[in-house]
Amino acid sequence: MDGLSKRRMLADGIHWPSPGLADCVRSALVTRLPGGRYILPAALHPVLLVIVQGGIGVLRDGVEVQLPRLALCGGTRGPRDARAEAGTRIVTLSLLPGGLGALFGVPAGALMEEAVDLAEVADDAGRGLLAGFVDGLPPAAATQDLLSRLWGLLEALRRDAAGQAGLWVPPTLLSLPVAQLAEKFGLGQRQFERRFQEAYGQSLRSYRQQLRCSRLLQALGAAMSPVDGWAEMAVAAGYADQAHLCRDVRRFTGHSPAGLVAGVAGDDPAFWPYRIDPLMRARHFGPSGF
Repeated sequence: MDGLSKRRMLADGIHWPSPGLADCVRSALVTRLPGGRYILPAALHPVLLVIVQGGIGVLRDGVEVQLPRLALCGGTRGPRDARAEAGTRIVTLSLLPGGLGALFGVPAGALMEEAVDLAEVADDAGRGLLAGFVDGLPPAAATQDLLSRLWGLLEALRRDAAGQAGLWVPPTLLSLPVAQLAEKFGLGQRQFERRFQEAYGQSLRSYRQQLRCSRLLQALGAAMSPVDGWAEMAVAAGYADQAHLCRDVRRFTGHSPAGLVAGVAGDDPAFWPYRIDPLMRARHFGPSGF
C-alpha cells in the first residue's frame, strides 16, 4: 500500500451514521491526537468516545485515570486536564438530543461530569458484543470498515427505550423566560426546571451561561481572534462587558482569551481541540458548539 492510499484509509473527518441510527447519532468524527497534555473545554452534551489506537488519561483529583476503549462521556461544567499517547486515534460520536436515552436507556443528566465504560450500561448480551468489538478492533482499520463495525455494534446494542429520551428544548427556544418555556411544554415551572436538570445535568441558568461561551468559541472559528476586538465581541455575544467575557472564557476553557489566541496561533499541540476546522466542528456538535 502506498503512502497516499494509507493516508486515505486513515483519513480524518466527519462521517454520517447508518440509517438505523440517524435519529440518535448526529455524526462521527475520526481524528488522531497529538501526544501530550491538553485541556478540554467544558462540554454541553454527552458523546461516545471510541479509542481505536493509543490511550487517553484524564486527571481526577490529581490522579490520571485511563479512559476505557469505549467510553460514554457526559457533559462537563468546566475544563478537563487530559493526556494522550502519541498517535492516539479516536472516533467521537456526537449524539442527538435524547440519543443517549434512546440508545442505552440512560438520561444525559445522569452522566454529567462522568466518563464510564460503555459495558457498565449494557446487559450480559451487550457486554459480550462489546468485548468482541474491542478484541477485534485493529488499530489501523480503514475508516469505513471501522465505522461499519461501529454502526453494526450500536444497532445490535440499541434497546427499546421508549420514554427515555427526556426533555429536549430546541435551541431557538432556550432564551425564553422559564415560565414561558414551562407553558410551551405543558408543565409547571418547578416541574420544567426539574426535568431540565435531569435531561441536561444542570440548571437552565447554568446551561445558558455555558451555551453563550460555547457559541462564542464557535463563532470565533479556527483563528480564535475577533475581528473588531474583545470588547465589541463581548457585546455581540451578550456579555455585560469585556471582563465578563474574559471570566467566562477562562471558566469554561481554562485559558484567558489572549492565551487562547496565542496558543491556537502557535504550534503548541495542547490546543488541538480549537484547531478542528470550524465548519467541521459546527457540523459535528451542532448549533450548541462544544
